Amino acid sequence: MKILVTGGAGYLGSVLVSMLLARGERVTVVDICMFGGEALLAHINNPLFRLEVGDIRDQRFIRTVFSRPFDAVVHLAALVGEPACKIDTRLTKQINTDSALRLATEAKNRGVRRFVYTSTCSNYGVSSPDALADEDSPLHPLSLYAETKVAAEKGLLALSVASFGVTILRLATLFGLSPKMRFNLLINEMVRDAWHGREIILYKEEAWRPYCHTSDAARAIAALLDTDPKKVSGEVFNVGTDNLQKKTLAALVKKQIPSIRVKREGGQPDNRDYRVSFAKAKKQIGFVPTKSIEEGIAETVLALKNKVWSSPYDPKYTDWLRKEFFA
Repeated sequence: MKILVTGGAGYLGSVLVSMLLARGERVTVVDICMFGGEALLAHINNPLFRLEVGDIRDQRFIRTVFSRPFDAVVHLAALVGEPACKIDTRLTKQINTDSALRLATEAKNRGVRRFVYTSTCSNYGVSSPDALADEDSPLHPLSLYAETKVAAEKGLLALSVASFGVTILRLATLFGLSPKMRFNLLINEMVRDAWHGREIILYKEEAWRPYCHTSDAARAIAALLDTDPKKVSGEVFNVGTDNLQKKTLAALVKKQIPSIRVKREGGQPDNRDYRVSFAKAKKQIGFVPTKSIEEGIAETVLALKNKVWSSPYDPKYTDWLRKEFFA
C-alpha cells in the first residue's frame, strides 16, 4: 500500500512510520520538521520511504506531493495542545481545520480511496461521571485545540463517499516512548518531573481522562488500514487503553518513583473530565491495546535512568509553537 502520512516526524507519526515500513508499506511523510527530522533518520536509506518537507497550508506544495499516487492518507499534522494553539488562534485554525479540509479535498480529487484523520477524545470535554462517552455522545470542546478538531471532523465527514472513505480516530491522551519524545503530555510529564525531583501539581485530581500508548495508537491506525473500507467509511472510533483519575495515575508513578512529590489543586485550570468507551474500535476493527499505563511508566523511567535525553526539559520536547516556520 502507498501511504501518505502528514506529521510523520512527530510524536505519534514517527512511531507509525516505523510500524508501516516494517510491514512493507510504501510511506511518504509530509512534515514541516519544526523540531527537526531526526526521528526519521533511521529510514533515510529505506527505498520504501520518502520525506517531503513543507507546510501543509501551502496548496502548491500539496499538489506537488499528490503528483504521486497514494492508496491512503493518514493525517496527523496539527498544532497540538492548548498552550501552543493559543499563541496564534488564526494560525491554529488554518493548520488544524482549514488545511485538513484542503488536504482531504485534494486527496479526493486525486483518486485516493482512504483518508484517516486523527482527532482527540478531548472533544468530549466533560461527560457524566456515571457514563462512558461513546462516539455518539455530545461533544463539548473546552479548548481552541478541541474546537478546531471538532470543526475538522465535521467538514471531513461531509466529504466521505463510497469512493473516498473518511474515518475519524479520536485518540486518548498519549503516553510512552517515541523517537520524537514529548514531555508535555500528562503521564510523560509526571514521570519526568518525579524522576528529577520536581513537585507535581495536580489540578482536579479526581478528574477522569483516557490514555493510550503511542505504539497502540499506531497499531489502531494500522488495523484501520487493514479493515475493509466499506466497514469504516464515514465512521468515528475512540482509541485508548484505559480511563484513570489523575490521583490514580500519580499513585502508579509513585510505585516506580517512591520519591514523587505531589501538590493537589493549584496550577493551570483544566476542566476536562470524562471517561470514554473503546468498545466500537474493538468490535469493528479488532483493535485491542497491548501496552498498559504501568508499562509506559516503566519504560520512560528506564529511559530517564539511562539518560536517553541529555536535556529532557528542552522546549523541543514540548511541541511549543515556533512561529518562524509559518511565515
